[in-house]
Amino acid sequence: MSLSLLLLCAVLLVVYLPPALVLAWVDGREQRLPNHWVALLTGAVGLALALLALAVPALRPGMSTAALLALVLGLGAIVVALLAPPLLGMGDAKTFPVVVLMSAALGGEVLIAALLGIAVVGGVIGMLVLGVTRRAGVRFALGPVLLAGPFLGLLGAPLVRAALGMG
Repeated sequence: MSLSLLLLCAVLLVVYLPPALVLAWVDGREQRLPNHWVALLTGAVGLALALLALAVPALRPGMSTAALLALVLGLGAIVVALLAPPLLGMGDAKTFPVVVLMSAALGGEVLIAALLGIAVVGGVIGMLVLGVTRRAGVRFALGPVLLAGPFLGLLGAPLVRAALGMG
C-alpha cells in the first residue's frame, strides 16, 4: 500500500468516520441529517484533503478531480432533491458531495464502487422495507447507506478494477 493511500485512509478513519457515524445514527433515529453535522463533516474532510494535497504534491491532480466531481454530482443531487423530493431528501443531497469527495479522493475505481454499492445496498433495503410494510412510498433513512459509500467503495474497488481490466 502506498504512502498516499495510507494518508487518505487516515483521513477516512480519523476525519470522515466520527461525524459520519453521528450523522448515520441521527438519520436512523430521526430520518434527518442535521445541517451543522453535514457542514462539519464536509468542512473537516475538505480541509484535511486540501492540507494533504498541499503536503503531497502527487495527490493534487486527483484531489482537483475529486473536488470537481463532488461539486458537479452534488449539484445534481440537489436538483434531484428539489425536483423529486420523494426520490432523495435534501439532507441526503447535501451529504452526497462529501461522500463523492472522500470516495473520489481514494481513487476512481473507489468512487465507481461506492456509487454502485450505495445503489445496490439502498435498493435492497428499499425492497426489504417494501416487503415488510407492504406499502409503496414508505421512506427509510438513506443517510447511513450513503455515508458508508467510501467504505463500500474500498470493498468493491478490486471488483471494479477487475471488471475494467485494470488488475
